[in-house]
Order: sequence, then structure tokens, then C-alpha cells
Amino acid sequence: MRRIVSFLKSKLVRAPAPPPAVPPEGDLRAAFRKRYAHFRSLLTANNNTLQAMADLEQVFYSGQSYRMAVIRSKITTILVNVYKMIRDLIAMGDGKYQELIPVFERISSKLELIVDRKPEYQSGPMIVPLAECNSEQHHLVGDKMARLGMISRLEGISVPPGFVVSATATRHFLADHLDEINRRLQVLESDDLDGLYRTCAELREMITTAPLPGDLQELLQVHYSRLEKISQPGCRVALRSSALGEDSRGISFAGLYNTMLDADRSTLVSGYKEVIAGKYGARAIAYRRRRGYRHEDIEMCVGCMVMIDARVGGVIYTRDPANRDGDVLHVIVTSGLGKGVVDGTGDSELIRLQRRFPHVSTDNSATPSLGPSAAAASLVNEELLSRLAVAALKIEAAFGEPQDIEWALDHNDKLYILQSRPLQIDDDETGAASVEPAAAADPGEPPLIRGGVCVSRGVCCGEICRVESEQDLGTVAKGAIVVVSHPLPEWAPLLNQVAGIIAETGSEAGHLATVSREFGVPALFGVDGAMSLLTDGLQITLHADDCAVYRGRRDGLLVARPVAKDPMAGSPVQRLLTEAMQLVTPLNLTDPDAAQFKPSWCETIHDITRFCHEKSVTAMFSFGRTHHFDEGRAKRLVGEVPLEWWVVDLADGLRPGIDDDAKTLRIEDVVSVPMQAIWNGLIAYPWQGPPPVSARGFGSIIFQSTMRPEIDPSVASRLTVKNYFLVSKHFCHLSVRLGYHYALIEAYLSDLLTESYVTFRFKGGAADMGRKTLRVQLLAETLEHYGFRVELQADSLLARLKKRPADYLETRLQVLGYLILHSRQLDMIMDQVGSLERYRDKFFAEIDSMFAEAPLHALEEH
Repeated sequence: MRRIVSFLKSKLVRAPAPPPAVPPEGDLRAAFRKRYAHFRSLLTANNNTLQAMADLEQVFYSGQSYRMAVIRSKITTILVNVYKMIRDLIAMGDGKYQELIPVFERISSKLELIVDRKPEYQSGPMIVPLAECNSEQHHLVGDKMARLGMISRLEGISVPPGFVVSATATRHFLADHLDEINRRLQVLESDDLDGLYRTCAELREMITTAPLPGDLQELLQVHYSRLEKISQPGCRVALRSSALGEDSRGISFAGLYNTMLDADRSTLVSGYKEVIAGKYGARAIAYRRRRGYRHEDIEMCVGCMVMIDARVGGVIYTRDPANRDGDVLHVIVTSGLGKGVVDGTGDSELIRLQRRFPHVSTDNSATPSLGPSAAAASLVNEELLSRLAVAALKIEAAFGEPQDIEWALDHNDKLYILQSRPLQIDDDETGAASVEPAAAADPGEPPLIRGGVCVSRGVCCGEICRVESEQDLGTVAKGAIVVVSHPLPEWAPLLNQVAGIIAETGSEAGHLATVSREFGVPALFGVDGAMSLLTDGLQITLHADDCAVYRGRRDGLLVARPVAKDPMAGSPVQRLLTEAMQLVTPLNLTDPDAAQFKPSWCETIHDITRFCHEKSVTAMFSFGRTHHFDEGRAKRLVGEVPLEWWVVDLADGLRPGIDDDAKTLRIEDVVSVPMQAIWNGLIAYPWQGPPPVSARGFGSIIFQSTMRPEIDPSVASRLTVKNYFLVSKHFCHLSVRLGYHYALIEAYLSDLLTESYVTFRFKGGAADMGRKTLRVQLLAETLEHYGFRVELQADSLLARLKKRPADYLETRLQVLGYLILHSRQLDMIMDQVGSLERYRDKFFAEIDSMFAEAPLHALEEH
């Protein structure tokens, strides 16, 4: 990015050209052709800029994941094309508008700083005792270990003794490898799963075989010896990831990094390297990209804690993950450590406890079986469960929000807390609304499967794809419903593309369940026999809330599908894009007649493009007047024509022999192919005049006029200016002011498909925002019906066609000509019931009839 900006600056900074002497007539014509060439170049750059800006807005508002590489690419495209616009405008203005250069440099430099900004790292000791960790050190030791350090100081709660190898140590270890790691990750394509796994394997090999710096290795041994003194010689330790951001609110990274259990002095260093390498695992990279984190935003720290010889372990949720207001705690119990619970492979039992003291268990008879539970249930009693509930609620109170807590009881029944993070809860605002399946499913047709446990709410439909190994990941189609034997964390990369997940084992406490709730992906676990009952390619509807699977598509159930969650919300990449867009998309220069319409008032890239476009049109209009050269002057269109239209011939848009002194033209004098197509649409059906306006519609106009003086009919304004066609034989640029809205059509029809395009912009109106929005919705539905790619933003519309045959584009220009005339003042009646459908049907009928009279292939699907 920095190289691009520096290059553009070096090319822009140059002395202004001296004003040319008045040349003879022949040279004037050559000068006009040259100016027209710059004008065409500027318009192309303007289109490219506006397209990239629209793409950037689409990325931001899409609710989908995006990478920093996409943002950098779009901003680079914008800057390069704005540079071209400035260059062409300066050439068209014979050296004028040099003051745009420092404005562009100022804005582009700010964008450069935003796009290339790196996170600020916190320095500190390479190893920190766990008992000394706190929230103020989370940038040094990671959120997970910072939280455990705080929990260890709560009265009556025990945490295994340990220490944290900090982010400072990680930077020290990887100092000689970061450039190569960055290079490999930058060229990695998001959708290339094979490339992702191959690159991750290479990075793991690079990290695990790299030598550990001597001072860090010595510190590890020293602190391990201190743990031996606290516990016993040769003690076993668990090496656990504690990445920056891990286990924070709304983004858990659950199960996506490595944990090494039962390490000792001989395996301490290799285990540490394995955890560090886990940052570059396939599931971790896929998750970070999905959630809007660059790899440099995450630093890996490693917690080293004495292993607990657990008699029983598991997970406790301090709230029901499907109901924040529920008055129960969920306790998932298994024998030994809780590893089998969180990775979905172990047998476990769900026990519900009342949040109120004495925290007795509620009726569990309706609880779905999650495996053989008798053995697990025999390991705990009401007294132990009550102690667990008291500890969990104390931790919840300390952090001020529901918690997802991993715990273990040793053989002396001492309770240890191993981990605590904010609980991911399906809120009604973002989750699925439950519906009665009996009312939605076909009468008499029972579910194909009923049972299991809902671990992530929602309803979805898709085709079954069974996954048994990592080699199967590349075969999963977007929108599929994946069926697996065990809900392993390894399947997390699939959450970027699947509609839902079904697993034969697992519980709501598993890592994959947690991530599914984060992403809003419906998930049903503990469905015994799912891999044999559900075959590849079978279309099903999964109603996770009701623990039911239906054959085929059930539209009655799908109305309850959840509102999509924005995976980028609050992420570093989203924050950078938000900041960058403030310098790119806002438009402040709206009135060319205002005193502020000048370079010094340009605050954004959009302002510069607006200024360049307006002044380039002015430069084309003024050429003939400045040089007494009639070819550059506008001529009024006369005859049987609606409204007032003026034509500027840029090159060869008029028939040969037209009198240069003529002030008027007839439509027969125009040989511009795209203008003729637009004109055919304009005159196909006479405009019937303004529609009858309701009192409310008229009142909206009056109100808008009081809010916006520029649309007050009693005030002279730029809305009353002439409508101009700028034409050559194969090019047309039409700027239209019809009442209180404006429209712009630009088209270039070429024998080369790569050069051909049609662009249509529409904005404004006299009514309130709701009516104006309905009108552009009407236009959008009409244009989409005839093959346009349409983008909407409030009362603004942008429609495009590219790389289509010239005769196809001609028919679409007829559609645009028809619409700019017949959509006049419709915003004033768009509150009437059925008005959108009525006018849409009318438009379709008249446009189809227009095509029928001169059929090319107007209704072809391309």
C-alpha cells in the first residue's frame, strides 16, 4: 500500500502546464479530440472508482466475512483511478486544478496509515506466574490466563498452580520467522482448503523444528522447577493456549488452538512449540478470517499448569445457553478430565441445577441421553454439585456476565477451575424464533429423525454431506448440512459455508457447539445413527430448536430461521474498514453552484471524484465557448420531444454535414447508437403526467421542501438545469434532472465485450424517505427483471451491465429511457397499498410490448 501511494504522489507532483496559445482551426480540432480522449479516460476511471467504492460498501454492509487483503485491494483500485481522474482533469483544464494534488495526498496518506496499521504490542517479562496475572495484563498473557489469574484470587476457589509464557516470549522465539510466515499467509486463498492444510502443515514444521532461544529455554526450566517444589518432583503439566482475544466476549476461539497434556521436563519445550504452532492451524486461520482478525492481531501465549488427577470433570454453564433468563445452571459431567466433553468424543450427562441456593437438581427425566450416564452420575452427589454451583456463580458475579466454566474434581474431592469464558447465548434478537412443527410440517408426515440435543438454535434447509475425515472437507458444498460422527473442533472451518451441523455424539458444552452458536449455525448433536440414517445428497430441513429433522424442504419451518449474525462485528478488520470508509465514501460536495464546490473543501475520495466529474463535463461544454469552436457547444434538441434536452457532440455522434452554427438539432441528426436507444425508450409511451397525489403525499413534499431549500419549487435551484446528452457514435453520457430527483446513464457499445458497459444511477425525490425508497425498489425490481445487476442504498440505486453484445445493451438502454420518464413523481404515491406491484406490472407489460415491436433478443437470459 505504501509503495502504491508513494508512486502516485511522485507522478502527481509536477509543474502546471502553461496556458496554450490560441492555435489555428485544424489544431483546435486536434485539441478537442485530445480533450475528449482525456474525458473518456476520466469517465472510465470514475466508473472504476465508483464500482470499487460500491464494492467496499457491499463488503461492509453484507454481514459476511471479509479479509484485510480485500480492503487493501479495493482501496488501491480507488486511489489509482482517482489519480487518473486528477491527471486527466488537469490535462483537460490546461494545467488548472493543481490544488487537487495536495488534497489527494492528504487523504491517501491517511488511508495508507489506516490500511497498513499494525497492532501495538505490550512488552513485559517473558514468563509471568499465573497468580500474578490480571485483566490489565491480558495483552501480555492472553485473556484466558488473565481470567484464571483473577479467579485464583477469589475466596474459596482453587486454580492449578502454574505460569504463563507471555507474548513477549513468543515474539522473541519467532523473530526470525515472522516475515516468512506473513509471506505464506498473504498468498493463501480463503477458499483453497487443500492449500490451507498444506500451508498449515509447512508452518507447523517450521515452528516445531526451530530452536528455542537459550534464555527462554532456561526460564522455562527455572519456572518448571518452581512448580515441582509446589507439587512434586517430575510433575505433569498441561500446556494450554492463551491467545490474545481467546475466551473474550463474543469470540471464543473454542477448541481451535492446541493443548498439550501430561508434559514433563523432557517434553516441555516441544509441547510449548506445538501450542505456538497451533496459532497457524487450519481451523484457527479459518476462524480468524471468518471473525475479522488478521494473524498479526493475535499473539499466542502459553499457560503451563500442574495437571489435576481428576476423578470427575466437565463444564458448567451459569445460564441456559438457549435462554439467558432461565433460572438454571447446566452441569455436564464425565469421568476423569472434561476433554471428552469439549471435543465431543466422550460420554457425559447433563444435570440441571437451580440457580437459587441450595442449588438442588431439577427434574432431569426429560433430558435427552448424551451417552451412558449412570457411571458419570454416580461420581457426583448433591453436595458436590452445590459446591460447584456456588463457585460458578461467584465467578459469574466477578465477571458480571454468564460464564462457560471448565472444572475438575480430584480424588480428594477438591474442586479446581481450569478455564472460564463468557457464555455464548442464543438471544431472541439474533437467534431463531421457535415455531410449532405440527403446524408447519405436512399433515401426517412425522419427522425423519427426532431426538438429540439442540446446541445451537435455528432452522435451515440443505442437502446432506457426510464428513468422516479432513480429506472430505473439500467436497462440502456451500449451504450443505454436514453430518459427522463426533463434533470435533477440526470441523470448525466448515462453519464458513454450511447451513447446519448434525452429529451422532456431543453436547452443548463442546467446542464446536460454542463456535456454532457464535456463527448462528443451527446444530443438533447426540443424534444416534445419523451417519447411517442420512445419506449424501438427501435434502432435509433441520429444526434444531425442536430436535427434529424433516425430509425435503419445509417452508413453514424456515420462516423461523435466525437473523444472520455479523461475524465481523467489533473485529479489528471491521474497525479499520469503518475508519477507512470515512475517508472514502461520504459525499460532501453535492452542489456544483455552491461556493464550497472547490478542491479545498474535498474531505473524502468521493468528494474528489464528484469534483473531477463535474469539472470534466464543464470543460467539455466550455471548449467551444473558450476557443470559439462550435464543435464543443451544446445544441438543443427540437421537434416532437418531451422535456428539454441538449446534445454535446464529443466526436462523431452527429451525422456529417450538420451546420456548426446551428443552435438546434432534430433526433434524426443524431447517429450516436446508445443515445438513439435511450431515445427510443423515452418516446415509446407518452408520459401520462403526474399521478394523483394523496394529501399525505403532498404534505410530505411540503415538509421536504422546508427541510431542504434546494427542492423548494419557489426557489431557483440547480434542479431546473438543462438535461444533457454527451455523445459520440458509440458513447453516451446522459445527466437528467427531472423534478426533485436525478438520474445518470452512461454507456459505451463496442464490438469488444470487455469494453462494453451500461451504468445507471438514480437518487432523490420530493417525498419522505420511505416513499423514495419504495420507488427505487420498484426501479430495482424492474431492472433486475431485465438482467441488470442492481445495488440499493436508501433512496439511491446503481445498476450495471457489462461485457454483453451491443444489441443486447441497446435494448437495455431502451428500458432505462422508458424508466427515467415514467418513474417521475411516483415517489409521491408509493404509500398506497399495492402501488409497487401495480406499477411494476405496468412497466413489465409496456417494456415487453416495446421489445415486441423491435425484437432483438430483449428477453434472452444471459
